[in-house]
Amino acid sequence: MHWIRNSKSSEDNNLEKILEIKNLTVHYEIEDGTVHALNEINLVLEEGITLGLIGETGAGKTTLAKAIMRIIPQPPGKVVSGEVLFNGTNLLKINKTAMRKIRGEQISMIFQDPMSSLNPVMKVGDQIAEAIKTHEHISSVEANQKACEMIELVGINAERMEEYPHQFSGGMKQRVVIAIALACSPKVLIADEPTTALDVTIQAQVLEMMQNLKKKFNTATILITHDLGIVAQNCEKAAIIYAGEIVERGVTREIFKDMRHPYTIGLMNSIPKIHSDKQRLSPITGLMPDPMSLPSGCRFYERCKFAIEKCKHEAPEMVHVGGEHWARCFFAKSISNRVE
Repeated sequence: MHWIRNSKSSEDNNLEKILEIKNLTVHYEIEDGTVHALNEINLVLEEGITLGLIGETGAGKTTLAKAIMRIIPQPPGKVVSGEVLFNGTNLLKINKTAMRKIRGEQISMIFQDPMSSLNPVMKVGDQIAEAIKTHEHISSVEANQKACEMIELVGINAERMEEYPHQFSGGMKQRVVIAIALACSPKVLIADEPTTALDVTIQAQVLEMMQNLKKKFNTATILITHDLGIVAQNCEKAAIIYAGEIVERGVTREIFKDMRHPYTIGLMNSIPKIHSDKQRLSPITGLMPDPMSLPSGCRFYERCKFAIEKCKHEAPEMVHVGGEHWARCFFAKSISNRVE
């Protein structure tokens, strides 16, 4: 697959772990019962690395991002167990004041919709400057000067600092949101489907800009998306999430060249192939299980072409299949990449 960018493993570069998620479980307690949103998630993010988090709607991607930022509404949300270690500190245990200092200064987040992420009655320059003043405790003049530098850095003329969000296009609003997120040079950036509301051309521009800024600031990034192409082009690492579980993870190149989970293979088969003469796509049949009544065995059992009776009753563990590549399947070592 020539469209996958070159990537090196963290072992090759001896990169330092900056964020480590251990056995994270999150539930939503509602009137009708318990929504099992995340179930024992384990992930590692190294400095300067972009990790692509792939999954369909409702898989738990945004809940994971909110758990890291500690902005899950409680109630109904509840972190049942697990740790979120940032440079060795468990973010789930520190007090609200300490977390508020980390949020925005050390870990920033870009939300899905730039239209609703900005204050409509506040000038964009003031919004960037406010983020800087909140964390860096500098004068208004200095904050405005830095805001001016940031807005130029994301490709917007500084003269537009005096304008309001409604005067910007969707792509320009997203650039402003990115400027706010990166204003304090955070160590970790969480981008929750940052290009969903944008057309394809603007998507490419925003992603290229994010790549350039990542290199400039050496920011570790979690890029949440449902688009395998975006991950292939922009992420050194990838993790596939399904029904609140990580089902496959590793170096992007390893996963895309040798997929070991039926869900990952199904995702790849559902993408149109330019050189194929097929008349119809090959979608994954069925729907993701209801998170309020998850099956006792493999979560993907009812949709899997390779499933056997054992899969219905026993939940598979993550299996090491080489390098940094892991997959949650009883047949992970034998399936090996059956992409049509």
